[in-house]
Amino acid sequence: ITLSDDTSVMSSDSLTMVASKNSGYGSHSNFFGQKKKNFQLITNPGKARRGEKYQRFEVSDGDCFFNDGWNDCENDRERVEFTATPMQKPTGNQCFAFSIMLDDSFQSASPTNTTLGQIQQAGGPKGTMRGLKSVPPIIQFDVINDYYNLNWHILSGSATNVIDSGVYLKLIPIDDMKGKWTDISLCLDFADKNVSAWVNGNKIVDIDKSPINVKFIPSAIFFKHGIYRSFISKYKASHGTDVMPTQIVYYDEVRRGSSIDEVDFNINPNLEIVD
Repeated sequence: ITLSDDTSVMSSDSLTMVASKNSGYGSHSNFFGQKKKNFQLITNPGKARRGEKYQRFEVSDGDCFFNDGWNDCENDRERVEFTATPMQKPTGNQCFAFSIMLDDSFQSASPTNTTLGQIQQAGGPKGTMRGLKSVPPIIQFDVINDYYNLNWHILSGSATNVIDSGVYLKLIPIDDMKGKWTDISLCLDFADKNVSAWVNGNKIVDIDKSPINVKFIPSAIFFKHGIYRSFISKYKASHGTDVMPTQIVYYDEVRRGSSIDEVDFNINPNLEIVD
């Protein structure tokens, strides 16, 4: 892949996006697989949040994939999701940001959970959820009913049989995210023990607690974005259907840094564009 310094480029198999230098990332990769319809890097300055390019994700009924270590199809899940590299150490202040827009056709899949962005951990605790294998993240941004929520995972138990209790904090109604961009920022301060989140430059969450239980410090943390649906059988049972709804979501300005000023252009308008 050849890359100019200030723009994102897709690999020939469309499974890796080499990131703009301004993002703080090296690349975003799908390690599970996808169909052509599931992801596009689109050039359209009139629709992008900033710059010229933005990303389109689509997950429809049956869009489950697998790799050597995990199979979504066997674990009641569907997803098209990109993993960011390099990973970060759970030290200091780790900040993340992205702009997100829901398609006008978007509908909640509750009681199935739809995750649109998450901070995962490598080398952290493992367990089960509803009888299936589970590797809990630190933070998920979840559509629950008609709200986009920050789901902070409070972990207890043991490293091999972790107990996962989510704390859900409402960020914005999903109707306010359809057809318009919403800017999301998050800082996990491991040094000063704080979890903070911003919506469109306004601080919505401010929790003076450590982002991670000190019993379960992982080797690294990393950002994932796209569409991830867990326990899809709950939607089918609740709605009396065998078909999951199609969900389409757009992302732009995906970046990371060590302070809110390094990731949120609402707070720091001098930040360069991530294209």
